[in-house]
Amino acid sequence: MKIIAIRPAYAGAGKPLLAHFDVELHGSLRLYGLALRKTPDGRLRIIAPNANGKHAATFAPELADEITKAARVALSEGHPAYART
Repeated sequence: MKIIAIRPAYAGAGKPLLAHFDVELHGSLRLYGLALRKTPDGRLRIIAPNANGKHAATFAPELADEITKAARVALSEGHPAYART
């Protein structure tokens, strides 16, 4: 699994959205437009984009944790895809 691109959200007081990002899972599936958010208790959570008013994807807890960790690392390290977005 790898983060293809990550786009930091505009900073603002009390804004839970940290970034939007794209991820490739195991070389066979790419998901675009996921959101990385901070919950009120400080945890990070990923949210799939909406399609027709519903989330386009859901994730098993273990996979959600893996994607969240990868997105957090990409955001904190300054992902090279910043230049492409």
